[in-house]
Amino acid sequence: MFKKYGSSVNVFISLLMLWNHGAIVADAKTTVKIVPDYPGKSSFGIHCESGDDDLGGHIIAQGSYYSFSFKPNITPWGSTLFHYALNWEGRGLSFEIYNGDRDLNNRCDELCLWKVRLDGVSGYKEGEDNPDIFFPWTR
Repeated sequence: MFKKYGSSVNVFISLLMLWNHGAIVADAKTTVKIVPDYPGKSSFGIHCESGDDDLGGHIIAQGSYYSFSFKPNITPWGSTLFHYALNWEGRGLSFEIYNGDRDLNNRCDELCLWKVRLDGVSGYKEGEDNPDIFFPWTR
C-alpha cells in the first residue's frame, strides 16, 4: 500500500518518532528577562519552574534583572511552559512567564521581556515598546 509513496512515508514516520520523544526543538534559544520598573529601591522575590526544571528562588534588586535561556520544546502534547511566583512589598502574583503556545513563533522568539510595575506585571512582544500582556497583583 505504501510502496508508491516510497521514502516520503519513511521520512514522515521518522519525524513523527522524533517528535514523539521530544527531540524536535526550536533552533534558537529564547531568553526570558524580568526587570523592576517602579520607583524606589525595594527588591522583589521570584520563584520560577517548569514541569522539568526548578530554577529556584531569587531576589531581584532595583537596577538589576533576572534572566534565563532555553531551547523551546515542541511536542504533540504542548510546548515549553514556565511558571513564575512573584512577591513584592506584600503583593503577590503567579503567572505563566513563558508559554510556548502563546509565545513561540508569534510573540517572543528570542526575548521575552517582563516588567514588574506598581499595578502588576507587564509582558512585551519582541520589538514593541508597549506591553501586550498584563497580570494585575492578585494579593
